[in-house]
Amino acid sequence: MEDLEHCILPPDRIEEAATLAAAAFDDSPIYNVICGPTCESTFRQSFLQWLFEHNFRQRIGTDVNRCVLDSDGKLVAFFMFVSPDTPDVSLWDMIRAGMLTGLFKFGFGVTKRLVTIKEKYECIEDIVLKKNEYKPIYRLERMVVHPKHQGKGIGSIALKHNLKDADDKDLQVMLSTQEERNVRFYERLGFKVVHTSILAGHTNWVMIRNRKSMTSST
Repeated sequence: MEDLEHCILPPDRIEEAATLAAAAFDDSPIYNVICGPTCESTFRQSFLQWLFEHNFRQRIGTDVNRCVLDSDGKLVAFFMFVSPDTPDVSLWDMIRAGMLTGLFKFGFGVTKRLVTIKEKYECIEDIVLKKNEYKPIYRLERMVVHPKHQGKGIGSIALKHNLKDADDKDLQVMLSTQEERNVRFYERLGFKVVHTSILAGHTNWVMIRNRKSMTSST
């Protein structure tokens, strides 16, 4: 395995991370619903680039945006690791950060579906957190690995390295996915499905990992 550097994403590389995430989530069921069934990939890519860039910039000044760089300093993996101490990003926060421009840039329909699905997801998340007795918990979001580096175990290595933060604080980690292949990947890292529901017509799995429950499988 090549030398890898695990670090906080530098602010000047947010656009690069957004581009990587936009490409990775282009075929995501939920984002296809948000953009509309007839939208072209170029439109969806433009929307995701804009959405993720705003999303990542809202976390500047925290340790949420995490990445893996290779020996040449190239971005090979990125994800958001949100600690329970990190304030939630409200709809008002999103508007103040410029999200309202999406209404004019991408249309009312896309913006409305984005807000509606966000609200529905928050309801699902609250059900899970309530069942979990609202214990402090990390959230894992936007996990992506550069296509040229996929299949090398970099995703597993990156997560194991950073999941130690949660272990050190004796905290759980939660994530959601709408792709079954991701469920199998995260199960190998110790996550377990705790809630299954339908979100925007697609299955949504919520998974939680308890402290130091990772297996040795990669």
